[in-house]
Amino acid sequence: MNESILTSPETVINKFNWIEYSVLSILLGFSVLIGLYYGCVKKNQNTEYEYMWGSKSMKVFPIGLSLIISHISGVTLLGVPAEVYDHGTQYLTICSTFLLIIYVTNEVYIPVFYPLQLNSIYEYLELRFSRSVRIVASAIFATSIVLHTPVVVYIPALAVEKVIGVPTEIFVPVICFICIFYTSIGGLKTVVWTDAFQGFFTLGSVITVIIIGIKDIGGYEKLWAINEVGQRIEFLNMNPSLLARNTFYTVVIGGFFQMLASIATHPGSIQRFMALPTIRAAKQSVMIYGFGLVIIKVLAVLVGLNIYAKYHLCDPVSAGLLKNSGKLVPHYVQEIASSFPGLTGIFIAGLISAALSTMSAGLNTLAGTLYEDFFSHYMSEKSKSIKASFILKMTVVSTGCIIILMVYIVQKLGSVLQVAISLHGITQGSIMAVFTMGVLYPRANKTGALWGMVASLITMTVIVTNAQLALATGHLKFATKPMQTSGSNCTINIHDMNSTDRLAGLVQVTDVVYADKNVFHGFLLSYMYYTAFGTFVGMVVGIIVSWLTNEPEHLQQLNPELITPLMRRFLPKKKNSHIEHLADEGYRSVAQEEDAKIRNGYD
Repeated sequence: MNESILTSPETVINKFNWIEYSVLSILLGFSVLIGLYYGCVKKNQNTEYEYMWGSKSMKVFPIGLSLIISHISGVTLLGVPAEVYDHGTQYLTICSTFLLIIYVTNEVYIPVFYPLQLNSIYEYLELRFSRSVRIVASAIFATSIVLHTPVVVYIPALAVEKVIGVPTEIFVPVICFICIFYTSIGGLKTVVWTDAFQGFFTLGSVITVIIIGIKDIGGYEKLWAINEVGQRIEFLNMNPSLLARNTFYTVVIGGFFQMLASIATHPGSIQRFMALPTIRAAKQSVMIYGFGLVIIKVLAVLVGLNIYAKYHLCDPVSAGLLKNSGKLVPHYVQEIASSFPGLTGIFIAGLISAALSTMSAGLNTLAGTLYEDFFSHYMSEKSKSIKASFILKMTVVSTGCIIILMVYIVQKLGSVLQVAISLHGITQGSIMAVFTMGVLYPRANKTGALWGMVASLITMTVIVTNAQLALATGHLKFATKPMQTSGSNCTINIHDMNSTDRLAGLVQVTDVVYADKNVFHGFLLSYMYYTAFGTFVGMVVGIIVSWLTNEPEHLQQLNPELITPLMRRFLPKKKNSHIEHLADEGYRSVAQEEDAKIRNGYD
């Protein structure tokens, strides 16, 4: 194994040559060309149906690949390896939840959303509850996109600044404007096909880095042995505390709700499922999505193990070579790629691809959601046919500009993975709660839905905001796994991530969590639990308020198609007049017919 030589503070070493720049040019150039093709050559993109749903002619594999690539982003490619390097492999146990997530999505949510064929998933909330519930939920989703996407964009900016030397202030606007351009003119088909194209860059770069890294270390067995000695191999940390950062319980329980929210109730996922011609195809894409995410997370963890094995005797952060662990991956790639021309360019292209795919998917979905939930309500049918495409494209442009400005706020925050999950956690729980109540709990009403969402949003905003403030001010810190700077070539030792000086004045709360004694322990809830806790608060409040404001007529008028087939048997029988009884029988026969269609694949 080649021991890392760390002899100077953080510097930029531009090893890019014409090969690396060519790879980047091909990536960005083809992304723009795909947008131009679907936006200018395929001129039917000017219709809302084509722009948002791809004329429902999409295929299962491109949709599945698009979902995978748009989800992983740089948060996975940089954040997960850094997480493994600092805190071990406990995060990988999130993969144990995927079979259950696929089952729940396909059996509880898809059988409700797909047959309805709604233009916006939030239209379901209007049918199930009221328009006010739809508007509030849609506004929360818009907030989540504006909060989360800047993190996704900022991550490759860190890598580009480290590897090429292009400042974040220059890189972010350039890459965002390219994404805004091809997303605004091309619609869903552009997003899906650019995701598929960019996916090969992303997967190819990660796999290549892993293979070279394992060879550099001396084989897989040596890789595992070094990480085991360094205490990085950890899957069964059974600490039951809700405040412990990463344990088996926080990752499995919290990860289940995080991933279920991203797959089953996220407008971007549902939009792609709806773009497929049958419900059977939609369920197949869910399976591809789930298994693809397992592969991606395993690959990301392997990158983290490679990095620790490379630097286990000389931690670049403790040695002062890097400012934070967010730059570990590009630094590592630079070192091992020195003998492989083009590899650094491929990896950076992969990072940029992941950011572009996530941002384009978010912009496209947000534009459609805002159009359907806000703008179209105030437009005539004639006006819709003329102005729909223009409004959608202008929404993409304006939202993209807001995201560019938000990036400069995000760069002041801390850990890449934790920040990304935390910002999602503010909004995900409230949305998850209202949809889950809608499909599973027939007695839930509009009052309960509204109060549940608001209670969840307020609760999680208070918890996450105070946790981030505590981190920013040094009142909350996390110790890492043991780090060393004892290697013979490691000549700098500026600070230790676990030194008593760094943690001075803080009290160990649990596990690796250290906090000021004045910090309220409720704010120290594990970031992995944010979505789960937000969902719990929203559902408990929503169910209690629905029970207190019981509306008997609500159940009598409830359309069975709005409840998941698994719960339709529990709907109350109507006891009305003979005419109403006949109508009820016809109504239930429609629901039975829908159930039969679902069982037969809706072909």
